[in-house]
Amino acid sequence: MIKENNPLVSVIITTKNSEETLDRCLKSIKNQTYKKIEIILVDNNSTDKTKQIARKYTKLVFNKGPERSAQRNLAIKKSKGDFVYIIDSDFVLESKVIEECVNKMKKGFDAIVVHNTPDESISWIAKTRKFETNMYKYNLDHSAARFFKKSVFLAIGGYNEKVIAGEDYDIQNKLNRKGYKTGFVDAEAIHLGEPKSFRKHMKKYYDYGKDFVNYRKDHKEESKTQLSFIRPVYKKNWKNFLFHPIKSIIFIFYHLCKFSFGGIGYLVGKVRK
Repeated sequence: MIKENNPLVSVIITTKNSEETLDRCLKSIKNQTYKKIEIILVDNNSTDKTKQIARKYTKLVFNKGPERSAQRNLAIKKSKGDFVYIIDSDFVLESKVIEECVNKMKKGFDAIVVHNTPDESISWIAKTRKFETNMYKYNLDHSAARFFKKSVFLAIGGYNEKVIAGEDYDIQNKLNRKGYKTGFVDAEAIHLGEPKSFRKHMKKYYDYGKDFVNYRKDHKEESKTQLSFIRPVYKKNWKNFLFHPIKSIIFIFYHLCKFSFGGIGYLVGKVRK
């Protein structure tokens, strides 16, 4: 039970050679309207100036590998907050994100989804992804909480360190299965790290596909919706496709490629298992 009126929020950031975006990320945390926060950063053996930038904003800088799930779990253990908020180093927060999350938690929620929205100025891929992800806002089938009561996060066992792709879905599924209450806020986190190279982006989905073999073992039922090609949320937002035909055509092309590369990766992962 949260007793304080203004509880401490531990903001957790994981990094790996993140000097390009980290300063903007940390400034956006410092500029939050809610001020009672601590910043904890867990780096994965960066060779650039990531740690130097981080230490301008916090003394709580640690090192851990091999992947972000292990980094996040370590940070939670080091945290002192009643609430924990996990973000990536290439996100910039709107100023009221944490304030809105805390206020929502005071209404009886156990976890909160902050919608991650692409910075569409980066590339045509980012514009296409924004067209897609805007349909996911307030939809729990394709969203996952990153703001938690610390006690709830620990009760569900934290992140599965064996899952590299789908770790957010994994933790949301555990929240749902245990009956914890997840809410949404209006304020958003803007993703600066959107892909510029189509080839590299498809390679990422190929790699994700291989790892989704691990994810699907524990989440067969949920994955039918979460990983489906034609999603109910698309049908719900049919007007978006009707009123934006060019964006729709580009999205369909992108979606086909993404699932093709991911599907090939999944089959390779299955064979290797």
